[in-house]
Amino acid sequence: MITAIIALSVCPQQAPPSSPVQDPEASAPQEPGQGKDQAAPEIVVIATRHEAEPRDVPRSVTVLSKDQLREKAPRTVAEALRFQPGIWVQKTGHLGGAPIIRGFMGNQVVYLFDGIRRNTASLFAGPNSFLQNIDALDVDRIEVIRGPGSVLYGSDAIGGVVNVISNEELAFSDGLDWGGRILGRYGSADQETSSRLEGFVTGERFNAFIGATRRDIGDLESGRGGMVQVPSSWYEHDFDGQAGWKVGDGQRLDFYFQNFKRPEGMRFDKPNWVQRNDRDLYTLRYRAQDLGFADSLDAKAYYHRQANFIDEKWWDSDSLDRSVGLDLQAGSQLSEDLLLTWGLTALRDSVSKSNPQKGTEDPDVDWQDAALFGLAEWQVAQDVQLSLGLRADNFSLDATAPPFRKLDSNVQNAINNGSLTLADLGQNRSDTAFTGGLGLSWDVTDSVTAYTHLGRAFRAPNKSDMLSFGAFTFGFNVPSPNLDPESSWTYEIGLKTQTDDTAVAVAGYLTTVSDGIVSQPGTFNGSSFIDLNGNGTQDAGEQVYVKQNSPDDIVVKGLELQAIHYLPDSWVHAVVDQGAVALYGNLTWMRGEDKGTNEPLDRGIPTNALLGIRWEDSRNPRQQRWWTALEAWAVDSFDRIPSSRYGDGAFHSDPQDPGGSPYLAPGPRVPGYTVFSWRGGVRLSNDADLTIAVENLTNRLYRVKDSRIDASGTNVVAALEVRF
Repeated sequence: MITAIIALSVCPQQAPPSSPVQDPEASAPQEPGQGKDQAAPEIVVIATRHEAEPRDVPRSVTVLSKDQLREKAPRTVAEALRFQPGIWVQKTGHLGGAPIIRGFMGNQVVYLFDGIRRNTASLFAGPNSFLQNIDALDVDRIEVIRGPGSVLYGSDAIGGVVNVISNEELAFSDGLDWGGRILGRYGSADQETSSRLEGFVTGERFNAFIGATRRDIGDLESGRGGMVQVPSSWYEHDFDGQAGWKVGDGQRLDFYFQNFKRPEGMRFDKPNWVQRNDRDLYTLRYRAQDLGFADSLDAKAYYHRQANFIDEKWWDSDSLDRSVGLDLQAGSQLSEDLLLTWGLTALRDSVSKSNPQKGTEDPDVDWQDAALFGLAEWQVAQDVQLSLGLRADNFSLDATAPPFRKLDSNVQNAINNGSLTLADLGQNRSDTAFTGGLGLSWDVTDSVTAYTHLGRAFRAPNKSDMLSFGAFTFGFNVPSPNLDPESSWTYEIGLKTQTDDTAVAVAGYLTTVSDGIVSQPGTFNGSSFIDLNGNGTQDAGEQVYVKQNSPDDIVVKGLELQAIHYLPDSWVHAVVDQGAVALYGNLTWMRGEDKGTNEPLDRGIPTNALLGIRWEDSRNPRQQRWWTALEAWAVDSFDRIPSSRYGDGAFHSDPQDPGGSPYLAPGPRVPGYTVFSWRGGVRLSNDADLTIAVENLTNRLYRVKDSRIDASGTNVVAALEVRF
C-alpha cells in the first residue's frame, strides 16, 4: 500500500504521496526479516475523524509529520505548508501567511487547532493570520484535506480543512517519569532568534506538560537587487500546557491551554500599521472506550478568545472574538464491515469591533451553529470500500446595531439619505444547511488503489460578508446585508500506487460554486470611495468594495501529482559506500473562472512543480543518523488576475505605493521563477538533532503570487533540538 513507502523517507520540502501522520509506536525500528528498514504503516485522522490508513480514504490528504516538521524547521505554521501539491501559501506581510487550497482561502477554508474550530463570524474572504497566531515551535503535525470538508467540519469548508496538532499529548507511564525538550532556531534573512523550553511529568494515572516560547524576528531581506523590507518585524511570546488524568479503565480526562501574544507586529505594505494579537484557548477533553452505546467517545468543551488591535495613522481597529463550543464524536462498529462515526457540534461566537480613535462601533454579532453529522464506512467487498457522510446544520446570526451616534459618519450619512437603514445593521437571520459526501475506493491490485469522491460544501454569510465597514489591504468594505449562502459540489477522481521503491499519487477534481459571495468595486452613499485622509480625492486603498452573490457559477478544475522513487541500491553503492537515494517531486495545475463576472478565479494558483533528490543513511526516519537533500521549486508566470485586484499592492513593484508604482510585469502579471534550496540534518545523539538549510541558494529576487512582500533572499537556517 502507498503508506509503506511514505514511512521510508521524510522528504524535506514535501510530503510524499498521501503522506499520513506518523504513529510513534508504528515507527519503531523493525525486527530482522521485516523488510528494507521499513517502518510500520502510518495513519491519518482528519479525513474520517478517526485513525485510518490513507489508502482507505477516498480523498486527497496532506500530512506533515513530526519528523518532516523537524527537517523543514519552518519559520511559521503557514510556511510549513509551502511546496505541497494543491496548496499555495501567500504572505500579506512577513508575519502574515495564509494557505490557498485549490483556489480557495480565508472564509472558504476551515482552520482547526487540535481539532477545535478557529473560524469565527468575523473571518473574511482574504488572507488571515490564523496560522501565524499559533506557536510554530509547538506543533506535532499538520493535516490538510484538499477539497470539501463540510460533512465533518461544517460551514466554510469549500476549499479544504487545515488541522494543526500541538505537542501536548502525553501517555501515562508505569512509574514516575519526567523529561523535556529545548529547541532553538536561527534564520539569517531576518535575523530570527527563536527558542522554546518544554517539560513534562507522567505517572500511572496523571501527567502534565508545560511549554514556553519566545521569538524575535527582524525585517526581511529580499533577493539580489532587492532590499531589507522595512518594516516587517515582529516578536511574540507563547505559553501552553496540559494536564491529564486516567479516570477509569479506557477513560481519560485532559485539560489544555494555549496563550499566544504578539505585542507588536509590522507590515511592509502598510508601514503606518502596528498590530497586536492575543489569543487564549482553554479545552476540556474526555475520551472513553466501550461505553455500550458506542465503542469510542471523544468530547471536547472549549473557550477561545481572540483579540486584535491595529493602530493606523488615520484610524484604529479593535476587535474581540469569543467562542464557546462543544464537539462530541462517537464511533460505533455496527458490524464487521460497517463503521459509523457520528456526533454533534454546538458553537457560539460573540464578535465585537470598534474604532477607538474615532469612537465608532460596528454591530455586535452573536453567531450560533448546531449540527449533527455521521460518516458510514462500509467494506462492500474485500477490495472495495464505500463511504457516505451526511450533516445537518442550523445556524443563526443576531446583530445588534450600535447607537446612531456611535456609527461612522459615512454610515450616518448613508442612513440619513436612505441608502442604508439602521435595521440593516441589526439583522436577525437563521437558516438550515444539509450537506453530504459519497466516496468509493477500490484496491485494483495489491499496489494500486483507485478512488472517487463527490462532496458538497457550504458557507453561510457571516458578519464580515454582510456588516463589515472598514479598510482592508487595498480598499474599503461597506455593508452588504442581503446575501445568500454559497454552496459547492466537488467531484474528484484519483489513483494511488506503491511498490517497495516507488509511490505515486494523482488526483483530478472539478468544483462548482453556486451563489458564490464575491467582492467587487461599487459605491456607498453615492460615492465610489471613502475619504479616509480627508483630502477630497480618491487615493490608493479608498475604493469602495461591496459583496454580492455571483449571478453564475464559479468553476475550478485542477490536477495534482506526487511521486517518490528510490534508486536501486546497486546504482547508489556504485557511487557511494552507503545509504539510499530518492528522487521525489510534485506538480500542481489548476484553472478557475467566475462565470458570473467573466473574470478569472480570484485566488488562482500558478502552475508549479517541486523536484528533489535526497541521500540518507536509512530509509526509516527513526533509524536515520544523517540526511541531505537538494531541490528546485519552479513556478510559471501568472496573468489570470481579476480586474478587481488590479489595485492590490501584491501585483505592483512597490507594495507600499500601489497607486504610484508599475505592475511587477505588464498585464498585470506575476513573473515566474525557479528557486534552489539545500537542506541537511544529523542526529547528534539519541536525544539531539541538528538541521541546517540554505534556502534560495542563488539569492533570486521574486514575489510569491498574492504576497505584498518579496520573498526571502538567501536564508541560512539552523535548528537544534535537544530532548532530556
